[in-house]
Amino acid sequence: MGEFGVYEAKFLRLKANFVGLKRSIEYIQDFLNVQGEKIWREELSNIIEHAVEKEATRLVNKKYTSNIDDENTYRPDFDPVDTLDQTFMGRLLRHILA
Repeated sequence: MGEFGVYEAKFLRLKANFVGLKRSIEYIQDFLNVQGEKIWREELSNIIEHAVEKEATRLVNKKYTSNIDDENTYRPDFDPVDTLDQTFMGRLLRHILA
């Protein structure tokens, strides 16, 4: 199994985890009568967008502004693992480019 096979296995496990999470959200949204899946997608998009903005700002030395400037929006603080990457998106990009 080459390097791609290792990543493929990790992505398949991640996919299985997300499928289980999606089923749980569907069950809860049916029980509570809320749009849980829509809320999940919006929040996940916000987190990914924030991580991409942070990496882009670091890479090109230009401040990017988000379309989401609501004070009630969750904006996670990412602790850099090393000096190369600020967020999980930076690590992902570095591994893809490698």
